[in-house]
Amino acid sequence: MAIITSILFATLEGNIKFRTLSRANTVIEGNIEKNPSHTSIRNWTLKIGYYELNRTKEKSTDWIILLDHSIQFGREKILVILGIREHEFLKLNRPLKYTDLTTLVTVSKNNWNGYLVSEEIEKLSLQIGSIRYAVGDYGSDLKKGLPLQGIPHIHDLSHMIALITEKLYKKDNRFIELKRKMSTMRAKFIQTDLAVVVPPKGRKKSEYQSHGKMIVWTEMALSLVDGSLKSVSKIDTLKEFFETETLDRIKEELKWVNDYSGLIKELSEINSIIKEIEKEMKNNGLSVNSFEKSKVILTKCESGKTKEFKQVLISKIAQQIELLPNTDKILFSSDILESVFGKYKNRVSDNPMASVSVLMLIIAAFTVNLTEEKIRKSIETVKTKDITKWSEENVAVSLFQKRKLLFAA
Repeated sequence: MAIITSILFATLEGNIKFRTLSRANTVIEGNIEKNPSHTSIRNWTLKIGYYELNRTKEKSTDWIILLDHSIQFGREKILVILGIREHEFLKLNRPLKYTDLTTLVTVSKNNWNGYLVSEEIEKLSLQIGSIRYAVGDYGSDLKKGLPLQGIPHIHDLSHMIALITEKLYKKDNRFIELKRKMSTMRAKFIQTDLAVVVPPKGRKKSEYQSHGKMIVWTEMALSLVDGSLKSVSKIDTLKEFFETETLDRIKEELKWVNDYSGLIKELSEINSIIKEIEKEMKNNGLSVNSFEKSKVILTKCESGKTKEFKQVLISKIAQQIELLPNTDKILFSSDILESVFGKYKNRVSDNPMASVSVLMLIIAAFTVNLTEEKIRKSIETVKTKDITKWSEENVAVSLFQKRKLLFAA
């Protein structure tokens, strides 16, 4: 059992894929004569996830839930709900870890709406008791489904900030032009000797949550144009690695960034403040004390749209506190759920025909505190036919299976 525990720890905690782990002799060298196949490792993992998802959960009146949908696979999206008891959360003075949480729901459907989300939460409440509040983004399905069950909906801090910055800059011509010129420069020079200074690739889906890379690049570009490429001593050092002509071209091609120095300073200021506030709120939760500390941080907002950012953020955070006026500390981040989705997507990313499959059980396995006793109980209790039956009831025919059937015909 110790060997199986090590293997499961490697695949769930280390995120090593089944086939890779099966071939990794160093993980199990000297313990068994033959490596377990990737199928065996996969089955053990699915049993852990199945057991965690289907075990009886304790009924109480203090559950906090985190919920969201995964990315879409074909027509399907997975709704995942994780939970933690409030009295356990209040003991923490750090961000959540996977094993702090219990996987309560993992279900896929072709189309989600507020009523379907409400139905899943209602079924969940019958199993676990009362839900104090929920944490998640303000996607339409969640925003409608939670009120139908009378559950306060705390807006995840990172998503809240992204919506504020989007509103501030989505129609800002300076911001639009800066992004366009960065994109043009990347396309123009990515396969040339100037590739070393091309801007980072933008992320359209979450561009207002990931200003960091843009700001780092623009600050670097300004520094090169106004500093390093004007300094004789630094240019002499750089000539060991770059031709003089290349350095001159870099300086020339980056000159346009100076036109946006005011915007870059503004974005940099906001980004720095966001990091400080997220550190405070995600480590210590939302409370009167952390709110006051955040207000102090926001006094640094002195120029341009940073003042508007300050006013809107203070107002939005105050609204969250008003949802739970008698709560000393509120969970204000669903980052851990986003991380779970990230780990899951990594497991299915190699498949170009990726779709929802029985592997969604691995989501529940991620939150298990792996001990030999839990692993033994899961493997001995759960049968392969249980997983097959669960898959037939909860997972539609995959894109890959449909493709095989179509081509076979």
